[in-house]
Amino acid sequence: MEWIRLSVDSGLFILVWLVQIIIYPSFLYIDPEKLNYWHRLYTGKILYFVAPLMFIQTGVIALQILSDPLIFLLDGFFLAMIWINTFFVAIPIHNSIDQGENVDKSISKLLQVNRWRSWMWTALFLLSVGRILLDFLI
Repeated sequence: MEWIRLSVDSGLFILVWLVQIIIYPSFLYIDPEKLNYWHRLYTGKILYFVAPLMFIQTGVIALQILSDPLIFLLDGFFLAMIWINTFFVAIPIHNSIDQGENVDKSISKLLQVNRWRSWMWTALFLLSVGRILLDFLI
C-alpha cells in the first residue's frame, strides 16, 4: 500500500508544481480571446489526469487512517484541505475564467490558491517518502 501511495503522491506532486510554475502562469501570456477556448480544453483534459490520482490517493489515505488513525491523521488533514480548496475555491475561479470575468485577477488568484495546494501535496509526498525511508531503516 505504501508504494501505491508513494506513486500517486509523486504524480500529484510533480503535476501540481508543473501547473503552478508553468501552466497557470502561461495563461497570462495567452491572447484573452483565445484563452477562453484554451482554458476550457485544458480544464477538460487535465481532469483525466488529476481525478483518478486524487481518488486513488483518497482511497489509500482512507485505508491508512482506518488502519492507524494517529499515524495518518495529518495526512487526512492535508487531504481534506486539498479537496476543500479544490472544490470550494479553485473550481469557482476556473469557472470565472471560463466566463471571462476579470481574467487577469482570476489567474492571479488561481496562482495564490494553487500555491497552497502545491504545498499540501508536497507535504503528503514528503510524508510518503519519510515513511518508506523509515521502513527501510527499521
